[in-house]
Amino acid sequence: MMLPDIKDVLKPRPRKYRNIARHLSPILLTQEENSSSLSESDIFNDLSTSRGTDRFLGLFSKLGIQFALKKFGIFQELKSAGLANPQIHLDTSDAYKHLLRVMHPYGKLSIISGEMVARRGHFAFPQLNGYQHTLGNLDLIIVEWLLLQHPKKSFSRFRPQLPGQEYPGLGIGQLVYETLYWTARRSGADGVLLIPNYLHTGLFYGRQFLFIDPVQEGLLYYIEKELLRKNKLDQLSWACSEGQIIDKTSNQLFQWIPAPMIMPVSLHLKDYFNSPVYSRITQTSRKQYRLKIRKGYRKRYTSNWQAKTNA
Repeated sequence: MMLPDIKDVLKPRPRKYRNIARHLSPILLTQEENSSSLSESDIFNDLSTSRGTDRFLGLFSKLGIQFALKKFGIFQELKSAGLANPQIHLDTSDAYKHLLRVMHPYGKLSIISGEMVARRGHFAFPQLNGYQHTLGNLDLIIVEWLLLQHPKKSFSRFRPQLPGQEYPGLGIGQLVYETLYWTARRSGADGVLLIPNYLHTGLFYGRQFLFIDPVQEGLLYYIEKELLRKNKLDQLSWACSEGQIIDKTSNQLFQWIPAPMIMPVSLHLKDYFNSPVYSRITQTSRKQYRLKIRKGYRKRYTSNWQAKTNA
């Protein structure tokens, strides 16, 4: 796993997804199940969206979400993984938090491969020492919960259990992040915000998200360069979760502190992450850490590669 350079994160999106997004008209994304059939001209017209309260984030209908996930290739990836017939479930009964769930029939039951709780909200952007930006309160899509899992698979030697997991991951994070980017772009939001609760989720998100705090961003790059390249991801993540990483300078326990990360969409937000001050603080932060996994630590697994407790 290699974290991209910050400038690479801020590059224009791949042309493939730009073309897909360009052809997703508001009519398609807001179409309801009882809508009449669409003409070809409807599909490519760029009309204003309406904000019905039964729509996800006030914009997207169930049919619209199904169409977008299909076009972005997520449904095909699920099918290839053995998770056929994806069904979208929306719960918008809470005006402040909307739930989107991807489910699949499995005998008489339904299993969940993806789940997200999100809301539209404002975020008071902090000032950086030495950089007086004018961002103020940003309009963001705030993801409070994101789950991607393969409930029909078991953990293995090549994909052992990580902290917080009940099932192995799907390996489609990049596609999901791309979809989130265009969701924010289409809705006029400045970006997407989420908070990684674990070290490994920080590394996963770090492929397209950046920590608001450049010191935290520098820490992530240090961990990737100095610890992840010397240890397997599962051992590193469990060592962090179980208090087995030591700061060699202070001889104190290192703790992962969840902090907000943003995938920037608006130009003025990208300018913040592209600023010389953000870059300088990030570079300085990378050099101030000296961490190690406690000598002799090794996470043990059961025969099916689920993590053993330390009890």
